[in-house]
Amino acid sequence: MLLELNGLHAGLRFSSAHIVFGHPTCGVIHGHSYYVDVKINGERFGEFNFVCDFKIIKKIVKEICDSIDHKLILPKNHKDVYYELRDTTLYFKYKNKEYSIPVEDVILLPIPSTTAEDLAIYFANEISKKLKDLGFSNINWIEVSINEGIGQGACYRMYLKP
Repeated sequence: MLLELNGLHAGLRFSSAHIVFGHPTCGVIHGHSYYVDVKINGERFGEFNFVCDFKIIKKIVKEICDSIDHKLILPKNHKDVYYELRDTTLYFKYKNKEYSIPVEDVILLPIPSTTAEDLAIYFANEISKKLKDLGFSNINWIEVSINEGIGQGACYRMYLKP
């Protein structure tokens, strides 16, 4: 059975800035109004014979969106970016560009870049962890699409069962 959440209509959105370090046009601080689509494939189970209650999955995705909403998203695992915490400021450097941003305006994610592709992987991992913590063992796969705007996004499918 397949569950689908359309982020545009379900209010699963966040607005954030990011930098795609090294890219000729996206290598500067810029932002998007993202929305997140989610598909979950699994077996029906439980008292109501759901794959997962829509309220549960919406809450999970909304919490992830809220945690990065109105932040500068930075890739903690980028091999060429140096980070240093300086009191209440995050200093970071990529090649000859140096930045200093108040800590409360930034979120470092455990990803190698902040592309839609890597954000989709991040969301899928977070959703998977939270569903497992809630005891869901019936999920076959999770698919997440991170859309930077209407008609433009990246989709990642994470298989939880062979």
